Amino acid sequence: MAELAKGDKSILEEVAKALELLDISLLLEKTMDVDDPHAMTIELARFFDATLNNHIFDYIPYHYHRQRGVGFEVYNRREKIELAVRRHRWLYTKCRHLIVTKTELKNFSPEYCDAWLGDADRNVTGLGINLTDEAERFWFSYARLRDAVVLLHEGYPPPEVFKNLDPSALKCDERTNVVIVYPHGNTTVPVALEQNPKLVKEKGVNLMLTAFPKIEKDERYGCEVLHVLDGFTFLSKEDYLAALLASGLKREEAEKKASAVGSKGVLALFSFSRPIVAHGIFFHFTHPLRPEIEFVRAPLIQPLVWEAATYLKCRLPEMLKGSGIRTADQFNWYMDQTARMSEAEAKSEIRRMLLDFSESHGTVIIKPEKESGGRNAKVIQIRRDGKALEENLTEAVNLIYEISKSDNVVVQEFLKSYVRRLYTPELLENLVERFARLGVPVQLYRDPQTPLFSYFRQILVLGERGYEISHNITVIGTSGVANVGQGGLLYEYTDDIINPKYREDLRREITKASFKSLEAQRRYLRKHWKEILEDYLKIHPEFSERLNFRVIKDLTGFDNRDIPYEMGDYMPVFLVDENDNLIQIYDEDSERLIPLYDKDGKPTPVQIYDKDGKPVPRVDENGNPIPIRLFDEEGRRIPLFDEKGRPISSLIMYKIEANPGAGLWRPHNDQLPPHRKGEGVYIIFRCLGERASIYKRKLEAMKVKDVEPELREPAVYIEKAARSS
Repeated sequence: MAELAKGDKSILEEVAKALELLDISLLLEKTMDVDDPHAMTIELARFFDATLNNHIFDYIPYHYHRQRGVGFEVYNRREKIELAVRRHRWLYTKCRHLIVTKTELKNFSPEYCDAWLGDADRNVTGLGINLTDEAERFWFSYARLRDAVVLLHEGYPPPEVFKNLDPSALKCDERTNVVIVYPHGNTTVPVALEQNPKLVKEKGVNLMLTAFPKIEKDERYGCEVLHVLDGFTFLSKEDYLAALLASGLKREEAEKKASAVGSKGVLALFSFSRPIVAHGIFFHFTHPLRPEIEFVRAPLIQPLVWEAATYLKCRLPEMLKGSGIRTADQFNWYMDQTARMSEAEAKSEIRRMLLDFSESHGTVIIKPEKESGGRNAKVIQIRRDGKALEENLTEAVNLIYEISKSDNVVVQEFLKSYVRRLYTPELLENLVERFARLGVPVQLYRDPQTPLFSYFRQILVLGERGYEISHNITVIGTSGVANVGQGGLLYEYTDDIINPKYREDLRREITKASFKSLEAQRRYLRKHWKEILEDYLKIHPEFSERLNFRVIKDLTGFDNRDIPYEMGDYMPVFLVDENDNLIQIYDEDSERLIPLYDKDGKPTPVQIYDKDGKPVPRVDENGNPIPIRLFDEEGRRIPLFDEKGRPISSLIMYKIEANPGAGLWRPHNDQLPPHRKGEGVYIIFRCLGERASIYKRKLEAMKVKDVEPELREPAVYIEKAARSS
């Protein structure tokens, strides 16, 4: 409907009104007969997540986002927010009323609800929504309603709330302050915030979330820094007690409250009486300050150029070239190709390219270039037994064309997964049980066997001593896009879940692929950063007006065209058949798979050597092919080598894509045993904290004067329950 308006904003306003009525209808349908407080929380959370795109910082309604169509793309960021404000006034009032009267917050004091939620109808802004623009302030007040119910839905308690807290209560001037600049209701980040008590104790690092920090000149240092006005995190018992005492509670009352806090800490929201300096920053990739944040020269988890590059799937083969690591074969279809052709011409050319590509790869996966998490990706079989499947071909052509109206498109060979071969029987049985609990039947060995697909993720992060692996993950699903958000199951990737035959090879190959591809990408960024930014800004034009990119180093000496953190996705490609006979080898120099047999099953001229350097026979006395076994009868490895003397593996790893942000932290943490909870995210923020500590020392060395803090209102602890008179 919006696309039919062809950019006419008067018509689009009417379309938005109709969409508002749809949202109102949805809200009423979900909440009208709900009496239980937690059930109301669940329904409200579902409503918000069905209507707001929480994958982007601005929470733009899905109706207006290009993911659902390009009709509203004539609006810039500010215009979309203003449109959202006009079309959510009634929804705001209704949703807030339901939250404070029908959810778990119904018995909380009005003062608490005002501080946590705000009340835009009375011009009361919740803590942490530090905005002066009226439209933004309203819109992010609506977003706060979403955050509050989603956190409740996820099992987190309403936070303890402190107003005008003196930063010295949390030793913010002594400790290193690392901030996560994300919305408060992001459901992945809390697993990191839970590590704050441990980071404070072991590393002297404060880790907190803040949504709206400010880039300002700090007179003490004579340079711009990131000032943090508020925080949201888990406080240790000791810090919670200090905050209570700083807020005027009597020691006896404060100690009584603090005594109930366990080792995990207590979730708290606090505004500061004066700004503190952020020394390390985990920044949301769509935050409005994104184009400017690097100029404070503090360590970032992802500089803009690298963050942009993670979205450019069309460039991945080029990035990896020369690394010895490869990705799946692909071809690309670009937005500007669609823009300069008629629909008929574009679809004809897409069809031709698909038919050519499918000669070698009968099944393809079609992906928007700049989406992550498998969103809008689809697996389509183009040929069966060499014949084109006309209906599927037409579907693929139409999908590519539609995506290309708002994004470039990657068409990639669909790599086969061999889940039943790769993993242990114990893991597979557990997989069946976990899927059964979700209501998904899986038949492992009985026909028709359930299709299973998997991939691996390895996260690398830069610390004081170089790169470390923080997470080893594998995801298994029943659909070709085996993403956790689309029904896939996540496991911690440990050696004991892998078939012993392939265990050593898989560990070696994925680690090699991670580090070698990282080095290749680092080289690529230094050479091609200009083109990367140009491509990125085609999809994020809202940043282009304010982006004044220049090559700089942060105060620790880290170049903003480099990579401090990467989440890489990988898939194994077997070099052996189902009987563990070698059928191809991989040449790292040419980055090619080299077949050992032609299409008729006859040996190719490629020579394989045993441990003594002798050629392995390829044919018997009758000229028949001799299988090249990689394991003996007892399953022990038979050492084999290529003509360059390199050991031959049973498999190699293809890099599928790099990812930005914090994906899979929480489901990974859910799979860890109790004594290892938080292990992966702790490594990430320990490493970032190490770099942040260097920045803090460098910044302190630049100090030009002391500044006395301004007198502010005294700190206040806001009780959750209304005090009895």
